[in-house]
Amino acid sequence: MEKVTEERLVKAGWDEKRTIDISNIKDVYQKLGLVMPMNVEKFLTVYGKLVFEDDERKENLEFIPEKALGCNLDKVYFEELLEEYDINEIVYPIGVACRGNLMVLMTEQDVFYCYTDGYLEKAGENVEQMLDCLVGECNEAVVIS
Repeated sequence: MEKVTEERLVKAGWDEKRTIDISNIKDVYQKLGLVMPMNVEKFLTVYGKLVFEDDERKENLEFIPEKALGCNLDKVYFEELLEEYDINEIVYPIGVACRGNLMVLMTEQDVFYCYTDGYLEKAGENVEQMLDCLVGECNEAVVIS
């Protein structure tokens, strides 16, 4: 992890021993029909509810999954979301970026994407890559479409 990434994480309230109760997030997932995989649960327990929006950032970022969920989204939406890009994986919302314009999504394989209608970028192949990309803003996301 890059130094700037760790500094921004700490500034937002993270430390290596941080864990939060995510039962309310699990409830929201359950209402949508989504079963939260263990890797998503682990990620949200450590990084959930962190907000990054100070003046030194290019874009804001919030690991608050509830903000990524519209009133008409359901399990099928997240199961089929990336099919048009020939990516056949279920994605799980973990937050928002770019003033709420991008959903931050995670797969069971720890691949991270940012998505809005007509636009998809890959933010990392694992948690550390994604944190350096979105939190530290020291790596560029790969634009898929």
